[in-house]
Amino acid sequence: MTQRPHISEEDLHAFIDGELDRVRATEIGMLAQIDAELAGRIAAFRADIDAINRVYGPLIDQPVPPAWPAAIRRGRSWTARPGARRGALAMAAGLAAVVVGTTVMRWTGDGDDPLIADALAARDRPPTPVPGGADALAAAAEQAVRQALGDAVRPPAMDALGFALAGFDAGDGVGPRLVRLDYRDARGRLFTVVLRASTGVERFEMIRRGATRICVWQDDVLGAVMLADVSAGEMLRLASLAYNGLHA
Repeated sequence: MTQRPHISEEDLHAFIDGELDRVRATEIGMLAQIDAELAGRIAAFRADIDAINRVYGPLIDQPVPPAWPAAIRRGRSWTARPGARRGALAMAAGLAAVVVGTTVMRWTGDGDDPLIADALAARDRPPTPVPGGADALAAAAEQAVRQALGDAVRPPAMDALGFALAGFDAGDGVGPRLVRLDYRDARGRLFTVVLRASTGVERFEMIRRGATRICVWQDDVLGAVMLADVSAGEMLRLASLAYNGLHA
């Protein structure tokens, strides 16, 4: 019996994203022609991308949700500019590069800036203990997000890409009001979202620190830093789904 070669989900995401070396990409492409199960896995991943396009593509010209500025206002005046939301929703439509206004995209770097430093510190804190199972965890996380950022913001659902809420932490009240949301997939991979009120600079930035991708996505009102050990393409899909699932 011929043993089927193991191809991980990371390999498949990299194959779909065009990040594999030519030899490995050719190998997977040839295997997919004779292995119906492998071809089905590739089709399923591509269907996820198409689903995000269908859900978020029609929203591309909408401005920042009007409830966000009032809910997150913390002693300063927020001005929502449609360009920031347009760039964000263009990403949600599956585009690999967006440059709108002051938005920046960078694929490598050290990530040593205050937003990322605060997010990394938040990631290292232990999660808040919540007894009672998944429903209790979801309710507690939603309450923490609302307390920190207002009723217009909610924890995003990541089920469409195979990740479920696994924990959260709302900090100890010292420094900026941050909420960390942890999601895990069936293989135990961790996707972390750290939320805060915006520092006022619109930006989209992707950097890599070792195996970890760090995505900073901030509009005029809300800032999010997302971290995961995934390919660039998979991070774009995760970040798009998370960012656009934040508004209630």
